[in-house]
Amino acid sequence: MARTEPQWTHVAALRDVAVGEARAVRLSDGRSIALFNVDGRIYATDNQCPHMGYPLTRGAVRRGILTCDWHGRSFDLEGGGCFNYECDDLETFRVEVRQDEIWIQPGDARYKRRDEHLRLLWEGLLSEDRWTISKAIALLLKGNVPEKEIVEMVLRHLGRHIVSSHDVEGGGVSRLINGLKVAPRYRGADRLMVLATAARSVAGKAAERLEVVPLPGPVAWESIEGWTRMFSHDGQSERIERCLFTAYHLGHEDKILPLLYKCAVEPRFLGFADNLLSLGRLAEIVEGFGWEQSSELVFNLGAKLIGRRRDDPERFRRDAVGLMTSMVSITEALNASTNSVIEYDEDAFVDALLSVNIQKSFEAVAAVLEGGVGLDRLITTLVLLAADRMARTPVNVDAGWGALTTELNLAASLRTARRHGGASIAAKGLFHAAWQMFADRWLNIPARPLTAPLGGGKLDVRDEDAGVQVVLKSIASLNVQDVGRQVLEYLNAGYSGNRLLHEMGRAMLWDDTNTEVLPTLGTLF
Repeated sequence: MARTEPQWTHVAALRDVAVGEARAVRLSDGRSIALFNVDGRIYATDNQCPHMGYPLTRGAVRRGILTCDWHGRSFDLEGGGCFNYECDDLETFRVEVRQDEIWIQPGDARYKRRDEHLRLLWEGLLSEDRWTISKAIALLLKGNVPEKEIVEMVLRHLGRHIVSSHDVEGGGVSRLINGLKVAPRYRGADRLMVLATAARSVAGKAAERLEVVPLPGPVAWESIEGWTRMFSHDGQSERIERCLFTAYHLGHEDKILPLLYKCAVEPRFLGFADNLLSLGRLAEIVEGFGWEQSSELVFNLGAKLIGRRRDDPERFRRDAVGLMTSMVSITEALNASTNSVIEYDEDAFVDALLSVNIQKSFEAVAAVLEGGVGLDRLITTLVLLAADRMARTPVNVDAGWGALTTELNLAASLRTARRHGGASIAAKGLFHAAWQMFADRWLNIPARPLTAPLGGGKLDVRDEDAGVQVVLKSIASLNVQDVGRQVLEYLNAGYSGNRLLHEMGRAMLWDDTNTEVLPTLGTLF
């Protein structure tokens, strides 16, 4: 047990560190210290390699040089200097041996390298070096830097990256925001994996750009709104960005997201599911970080989303645009306070959505809205339907996971659309979700009444722990034929669904496909 005197701390007995050997000891403040006995002389260093945190007690010492066993970074054992330019110096400590007991002078344990490690994260994001990104985040978390500060750095990079490098790309935004939603559910290395995965997904080059300035003179909000909608119709995203920037500087920030949503749900954007998905993520960024941190990203990506140019629609989409246009009056007359019906013929609604007849599908949406069915209830139906289709898709053919994932996430995003755009926006969003399912008719998944019981037996295991392991083993071995049945039987046995989801999420996060599943994990959690 370590005992402390002023400036010196007892860490081990000399006999515990044999000549030519190394040993790790832990101080009361949690730091891990590496002790090395080189020809009878004791050296003490931080046990974590400054490069990627690997234990240095597993390294090799030759002629006073300590070499990390992972990536080969080499350090002066006494002074800590790194011989590789892409690595920080190693922290070393004064050592005294008193009556065969080893004492070290640990110095100030306070974290002093916040700015340096934030710069390292920025460099990793620019270079798209996943190791540098992971290392920087690990060091920042170890230094107890709040997660919000780390994400703010990533967010600033993402704003400039999208502005200078991408046309319309909201996938990185989705992975970043869902990483923030998933990360608090995990600890230690699992949490680091989530944050590093989210950060890596938005890495890339980011160049300077011409400054966007507000329009001169006083400009009425009504003019800004009208111009934005006109530019959206004409596909002129650059003009939209300046309108949004002007609105923000005139104090109209509370009106910006509703305006973006109003444009995004127009009938002409049927088939552009990423509009609603990305706007939902942008809205969550504003909620979490405020306009000052998120404005550049929201204005640029938002303008690109609603100002994108569109090819002439093919026949089915052209018909759908016409149908939705004729039904817009129903959504605009919607009164959320009176649309509160919970019980309705859900199975008939689902049959219409999956009828492979876009007119029947849209008429069913209009009918339930006119019938007063609550928006939350309808959104829940769409989410459950998308999840049910995903669960029952054949696994021995091209399953269309991308399309099914879009269905699920689009349906779930309508809650955010309602929160920021209002009832009419969410109601129009129902038509977009209905179109998405019609567009995915090639999947040919047989319809099933959502009200019908799922059935199935109970998983034959001794307890919940064993049940979790059965499912995880199937995931690890790619046993896609049985894993769905096993999950159902696990739940039928009365075991915790939340626990299983948590463990499945962890397994997925450590898989090579983690960047692909992160958005859907965020939806499920």
